[in-house]
Amino acid sequence: MSTNIRNIVIFGESGVGKSSVINLLAGRQVAKTSPDTKHCTLRYEAYNITIRDVPYRIYDTAGVDGNRMDPSGFLDAVTNADKLMKELRDRGGVHLLLYCIKAGRIPPTFITNYRLFYEFFFEEKIPVALIVTHLEREDPMDHWYTRNKGSFDRHAVKCVDHACITAAANLDPKYRKQCNESKEVAMDLIARHQHTVVDWNGGEGWLARFIGKLKDILTGRPSKSDFHGVLTKRCGMEDSLAKRVIQNLQLNG
Repeated sequence: MSTNIRNIVIFGESGVGKSSVINLLAGRQVAKTSPDTKHCTLRYEAYNITIRDVPYRIYDTAGVDGNRMDPSGFLDAVTNADKLMKELRDRGGVHLLLYCIKAGRIPPTFITNYRLFYEFFFEEKIPVALIVTHLEREDPMDHWYTRNKGSFDRHAVKCVDHACITAAANLDPKYRKQCNESKEVAMDLIARHQHTVVDWNGGEGWLARFIGKLKDILTGRPSKSDFHGVLTKRCGMEDSLAKRVIQNLQLNG
């Protein structure tokens, strides 16, 4: 893995504050907090920022907004996954995942997104840290994690670290202290893992393995012809392998 720029993937469903976390870390607005594009699982934007004199490239990556994925969303997710993996390989891999969730009741999609990224995409090889947002009214903010840790344990969620913060823009001035504290807490989390090195880039057959796992959250099935086109034309998969992948999904039509 490259020692020059460290790559981080931040993920979660829309509206939880991923872009706000990036802006908080950057100390300025670099990421759009109100995307004008249609939500698309595993679509990403990458931002280069420096945290305590260390350069990072942070991938703001869309998770699943529901527990299931329709055929159209499935095909888009496969395309985006292939594109993201190729870029990460070219740029030296990933050293940390940040799972961003919004404070409050833990949503049903929590486990779906955890599995999508930690288990399906990164094959349980990359450490994941939890970052909880919208906690400006909690004092101290870390109490939220203390109260909810049991839920993560019951679901066997493997988080190596966590940060409880607020990152929303245009907060009431009375929350300025919490916002400043949040920036330090988030930077501390990343700094604690800046020397993590994981020698993993998916390896041969990664896309086929990913697709085989992704079908667990698929409702319905895409047509063979549509899926074959995605695999061969968008992802550059060899025809024979594409046919085997399609056969394994037991697609009809």
